[in-house]
Amino acid sequence: MCDEQLAGVNGTNSSDLESEAKVEELHSSAVQLMELFKQSGDCTAIDNAVQLMEEVIKLTPHGHTEEARWLNNLGNAFFHRFECLGKLRDIENAIHVKQQAVDLTPDGHADKASQLNNLGNAFQSRFECLGELRDIDNAIHVKQQAVDLTPDGHADKASWLSNLSNAFSHRFDRLGELGDIENAIHVQQQAVDLIPDDHAEKAKLLNNLGNAFLSRFKSLGELGDMENAIHVNQLAIDLTPDGHADKARLLNNLGSAFQSRFEHLGKLGDIENAIHVQQQAVDLIPDDHAEKAKLLNNLGNAFLSRFKSLGELGDMENVIHVNQLAIDLTPDGHADKARLLNNLGSAFQSRFEHLGKLGDIENAIHVQQQAVDLIPDGHAEKAKLLNNLRNAFLSRFKSLGELGDMENVIHVNQLAIDLTPDGHADKARLLNNLGSAFQSRFEHLGKLGDIENAIHVQQQAVDLIPDGHAEKAKLLNNLGNAFLGRFKSLGELRDMENAIHVNQLAVDLTPDGHADKAKLLNNLGSAFQSRFEHLGKLGDIENAIHAQQQAVDLIPDGHAEKAKLLNNLGNAFSSRFESLGEPRDIMEATVAYKQATENTSSHALIRYNAACHWATLCSKHQSPSSALDAYTVVLEIIPQVVWFGQTVHHRYEELSKIGRTINAAAAMAISVGDLPRAVEWLEEGRNIVWKQILQLCTPLDELRQQHPDIADELSRISLVLNNAGTSNFQNIDLEIKHKSAEEEARNHCKLAAQYEELLQQVRKLDGFGSFLRPKKFSELAPAARNGPVVIVNVAELRCDALVLCPFGEIVPVPLLTFSYTQAEMLRLKLLSLLQAYGAQVSQNGDHATHLAGKDNQDHFGSVLADLWSHVVQPILPEIQHLYENAHDSLPHITWCATGALDFLPLHAAGIYGDPTKNMNISDIAVSSYTTTLTAILGSGPKPKQDPTKTPSVLIVSQPDLPGLPSIPSTIELAEVKMIQRYTSPDHTRHLTHELATVGAVLDEMSKHEIIHLTYQDIENPPSSALTLYNGRLELNTLEHSFKSAELAVLFPSQTATGNANLPEKVVHLAAGMLAIGYHNVIAAMWSIVDSDAPLIADKFYASLLGHRDDTESQKARLTPAYALHEAIKALRKEVGEMNFVRWVPFIHFGV
Repeated sequence: MCDEQLAGVNGTNSSDLESEAKVEELHSSAVQLMELFKQSGDCTAIDNAVQLMEEVIKLTPHGHTEEARWLNNLGNAFFHRFECLGKLRDIENAIHVKQQAVDLTPDGHADKASQLNNLGNAFQSRFECLGELRDIDNAIHVKQQAVDLTPDGHADKASWLSNLSNAFSHRFDRLGELGDIENAIHVQQQAVDLIPDDHAEKAKLLNNLGNAFLSRFKSLGELGDMENAIHVNQLAIDLTPDGHADKARLLNNLGSAFQSRFEHLGKLGDIENAIHVQQQAVDLIPDDHAEKAKLLNNLGNAFLSRFKSLGELGDMENVIHVNQLAIDLTPDGHADKARLLNNLGSAFQSRFEHLGKLGDIENAIHVQQQAVDLIPDGHAEKAKLLNNLRNAFLSRFKSLGELGDMENVIHVNQLAIDLTPDGHADKARLLNNLGSAFQSRFEHLGKLGDIENAIHVQQQAVDLIPDGHAEKAKLLNNLGNAFLGRFKSLGELRDMENAIHVNQLAVDLTPDGHADKAKLLNNLGSAFQSRFEHLGKLGDIENAIHAQQQAVDLIPDGHAEKAKLLNNLGNAFSSRFESLGEPRDIMEATVAYKQATENTSSHALIRYNAACHWATLCSKHQSPSSALDAYTVVLEIIPQVVWFGQTVHHRYEELSKIGRTINAAAAMAISVGDLPRAVEWLEEGRNIVWKQILQLCTPLDELRQQHPDIADELSRISLVLNNAGTSNFQNIDLEIKHKSAEEEARNHCKLAAQYEELLQQVRKLDGFGSFLRPKKFSELAPAARNGPVVIVNVAELRCDALVLCPFGEIVPVPLLTFSYTQAEMLRLKLLSLLQAYGAQVSQNGDHATHLAGKDNQDHFGSVLADLWSHVVQPILPEIQHLYENAHDSLPHITWCATGALDFLPLHAAGIYGDPTKNMNISDIAVSSYTTTLTAILGSGPKPKQDPTKTPSVLIVSQPDLPGLPSIPSTIELAEVKMIQRYTSPDHTRHLTHELATVGAVLDEMSKHEIIHLTYQDIENPPSSALTLYNGRLELNTLEHSFKSAELAVLFPSQTATGNANLPEKVVHLAAGMLAIGYHNVIAAMWSIVDSDAPLIADKFYASLLGHRDDTESQKARLTPAYALHEAIKALRKEVGEMNFVRWVPFIHFGV
């Protein structure tokens, strides 16, 4: 219609163009298009309306009686197009032509007040976009003129008063001056009083009055205002018949009022009412109604509010469902589409932060990106949507730590800033968020340019807002953090001075009752402490303690931040003790740390760190019993940190630290004679570490398999608690919602109580009595039923062996001449020797001659001698009495070592090379290893096998893996032939070359009791996987898969990669095979000489199976541990006792 009409106008002569009828037709068409836009939100319609109205103005001579009216309507068209497309040029044009209309109309004209009102609306709209105070001042001014020009009995007087009230409310929201909201309520009440109850507009004005009461309530918190808001909203609804077009909108506003009261008072009835009336609003209008999507969106907000309070997943599902419905009902060109997509993205992000499912944050990023892409750069909302997309990228970065996400955070943050004019209210917050992103990237990559940029944009953010602004203190605090970050990197005192200065400013700007005061004081205290640790001035540590104590006193017990503040206070007292040596400071520090651990609503990792500090102080400066109390708390918290934590979960370094902490705890238990507790703690620690290293089923996974609902709820509450305890000011939302510290503390305490209640519920379930806590010693003692298990604990405090005897006794053996440092040195020495061996393997045909040299023999021999003298020999006298009746064979020992000893060859410890002093463990006992006592218990007693039954053997060899040196085929075949001498062809399956695929190997493993595998490459820890012909065999996906599996033989060929790390890799691989169901594992701690493999195979399988044609040899079968012992003895004789690298690597895991 528009194009045809314009063409018609352009094609007529000058007399036609001046025709009143033609211009009126164009004007009428434009008005119809504006009405169509109001009904449908179709941006094409309003765009055509603007074009028609512009043509109308062009065709209207200056001074025409209708010029002012038509200019006003052109202004309305520009105004509506601005609402649709968000282009600033349209609102500028709207104001310009509306001002022209006003100026052309004399004060006594009937349209003057209406035009002033419309001009005021345009000024107000530009204010909402740009935030310039001049615009809202102008809006109030011209709207007041409209009111003043209109007599009391005029039909529009109430409407103009209502609009003036709305402008006062907007200025109040910006400046917070109570006079504005008082004026808003006063003039809105006047508007309501001017018209009778049966007036069509009465309900609308009551609704607006309710909004004004609600706004004052949010500022002053006086319940009378909230009651008034709900009361007048209810009146508005009661005055509106069910079929009325406004009924749904009024119900929606009443729902918002109920929701607001719920968020302040926490009464469940209010959020129930909110959802009820919001649902009524949604149900009242058909799907094709223009407002349907908006009402669905608000219903989603109510469900979200209830979810945040009660945590019921059904509510979050409803949030996402109704948001998706709202989007589906909204066509792509609609002005609200981007906003609805943004809200759906926020809902996905919220669910991710509660459940931790990556699919949700992927969806959040996807729909936020769609929202951003839907609107042009000039749109007023573009920066806000970019900021929300940035928050989604940041959330994924915090979970996965991928730097690509941080790059995206910075990129979209910068785009948002570039689109935001300097005077805009959001500019400072966006700059702050960009500064925080730069600082975060600096902390990950250490590039100085990032911290320079962080300081620069944080300073810009601070400079943009006045001291009285509510956000000023937060921005100053973040600037202080940036200065502190650069100080820690460069050590320039000027940065530290600046950090303290701006932190002090932040504190001074914040009133005592403010919810953020404690955090700001805490950060100031940390800055003082940091300067004390660099300059040693006592005044700084005094100030630090003073500020930290104030922070602690301001936060109620049960608040998620309380543990962090107490932990920092403990650090300050501890720091002063180290300087002055005052015992009182130790007492204060331990009290603070202990209180931090008791604040169960705080983040588990913070409580864990506090417990460790408490235990360390007690160990050094107080009684062992107090240290034991502290370590008891440490062990209670560790499972929460590991199984629920987002940062520790897959990080090997963190697990190593936790392992050392558990070793220290066990050492303390041993020192006070509580041996059962030491065993329990060590077992718990090793279970945690090995499950994480091998990425096996966690306790939460095991619970989920049997009781998924409880597991999901426990996981959700834990995640919420962890998120609650990690808040900071680094990223400031563009929509600020304040809660009091007391209110937050109540919520956190409620969550902590729910968590504890769920734990108790789980522990009453069959099989979960020890859920997230150590097994009792009575459950672990049967691990020694077939012979002693020697647990060796290596800690900085002391080193000990605990011998578990078959009848439940624990024999302690202090290793008085051994230390944590010595264990680390022996490990490094062995790895250095293996590195030299690995280099020689790749160059030399003999492959082991380098280490066979006397120097290397001496070095290797010294490692074995130290292990003998300081670890093994002191233990033997304590267990010899256990073997007094063992005449037929050597006694058996199972080693369960910790720390560096995990990867050292205790089974070969001894003195070699001197016939007069020769003494070694392998001449005295047969050694096995186990990763945990639980692994032995899992094997269980086996029924006696028929000695004549031939087990089936799967042989897997990989002589030609892509990218690796080949194994000579003659050696490969020799090893296979040796195995086949002791089993029949019917019971043997050989997979090699392209036949040794992941699928084929898995299929055959389920059919054979024994697997014999020669491999060339395994993944670095913490993975436990083997590389086969067409990919990786991931052991962690096969946990408990092979119930009939008996034995796995794993030999790394001489070309195996990463020789220096092979002891660690092999132990991980062996542990993985035990976890998937194999009772016994034979492995080699480093790559073996290929020619040794057939010899070991021959002797091992001869002892294990006997010759297939010799019934007597089959009756004399040995267990895998003893069979390996015989094979090693033969190899040792063949290659020479001093050729350690050839015979030492072979080890047995299992029972």
